[in-house]
Amino acid sequence: MTQEPGLRVVLGLLAAYHLAIGLVSVASHRWTARLTRGLYALSLAEDARFRYAVKMLGLYALALGALLALAARDPAAHRPVVAALVFLQAARGLSRLAFRRLLAEGFGVPPRRNAAHACLLLATAALLAWWFP
Repeated sequence: MTQEPGLRVVLGLLAAYHLAIGLVSVASHRWTARLTRGLYALSLAEDARFRYAVKMLGLYALALGALLALAARDPAAHRPVVAALVFLQAARGLSRLAFRRLLAEGFGVPPRRNAAHACLLLATAALLAWWFP
């Protein structure tokens, strides 16, 4: 069932989020640490290797954000992007649940906060799948 206006809004919001988080990740580790602490309750390491990895992940977020911006304009013409996003959001949600102990140990994410984020990711995946063009 295609609900194009809703799908376009969700894709647009996800595009804006990924572009913003990508830009921040590439530009400033300090701002990335603040943002991820506020949004995800993550505590980031200050190690140079980790800072480099975060910047590289930021580039992926920028690329995904650009693809999502295209998909938001015309979801039917960008079905593979929407399908990949459904998979990615579901995989991220399930990973948060499967690796909850690792997230808590490595980044200090509280269990309730992690469960809430996992539910949001899974709900987004389900909504996108429902509205799949």
